[in-house]
Amino acid sequence: MDLFSHALLPYLIGKTIKLKNEVTTAFVIGGISLDIDVLIIWINFVYPTFFLITHRGITHSLFFGFITAIGVLYLASHRGIRSFIRRYIDLEPVFNRESAVFACIGAALHLFLDGITTRGVPLLYPLTPTRYSAELFFYTDLILTLLSLLMIIYLYKRPEQKNTVVKFLIIFLVILVLFGSIRAIEKRNAEDFFNGSLISFPTESPFDWYLLNGTTEEIRLFEYNGLNRSSQFISAAKRINILSNGDGFSSALAASEELPQVKMFRWRAYAIAMNASYYEGVWSLEYYDPVQRAMSKGIPERFKGFAKSFGSLNVTVTGNKAVAG
Repeated sequence: MDLFSHALLPYLIGKTIKLKNEVTTAFVIGGISLDIDVLIIWINFVYPTFFLITHRGITHSLFFGFITAIGVLYLASHRGIRSFIRRYIDLEPVFNRESAVFACIGAALHLFLDGITTRGVPLLYPLTPTRYSAELFFYTDLILTLLSLLMIIYLYKRPEQKNTVVKFLIIFLVILVLFGSIRAIEKRNAEDFFNGSLISFPTESPFDWYLLNGTTEEIRLFEYNGLNRSSQFISAAKRINILSNGDGFSSALAASEELPQVKMFRWRAYAIAMNASYYEGVWSLEYYDPVQRAMSKGIPERFKGFAKSFGSLNVTVTGNKAVAG
């Protein structure tokens, strides 16, 4: 979900059930604090690692999420930062036991909202990096984002209208449940269309779904449209497609798989296919995600370079030395 929704929902809940201002503030801070990970993703560019230092990574787990929420609340409660916040909005960060508890509840609400979007969150990290997701919503829902932004602007301009908070909470929850229900129905229809044999992933539209059929040898991708109850075959890709033969492919693949960039790419991807070629003692391996490639087709031309880099990874292996990029 988007940052506006993560901030708005705990605020509306806190005001509706008449929590103290400092407790509502902690609730909101917990709700948005997990997205502080966008400030540390540069670490993976400087020093690649598989410690999930990426967006929706390490901070989006229960253990590290609670630590992050409490840490951000503690920083926000310092006099200078608290004064800065109060200068613009009617929130008052205070660090105490009750506020810390509600900051954690806000973090849990954040994890729930992100958990219903595609690819989800690594809820149990560091026990396991597995991502858990209901695969109902796309990364962000445009209507919910705009609705949240408009509500925040209205509440900022007219904070004295207390009854509005309750109405906004009802509207937000009704739309969230309504859209979620529509998507759940369409998701089931898409899977039933293929007799439940394919894995479904949401798109920006609740009526369009990508469905993946993966075997040990091949990945087949389809697109389903719920408005006309039809499907379209998109692509088929070999798990490993060796374009030119050479010596030591198994060793090259093993060396490549040890790279943190490859581990992170696998963690992010819906599915993994590979093209491999050999030339003068060097293996060139291209990892790519067929689902990401399909999703990037509608992206504006100026963003396609970024989308391609996000949906693929190139590795060269010379002997036992693998290099990504």
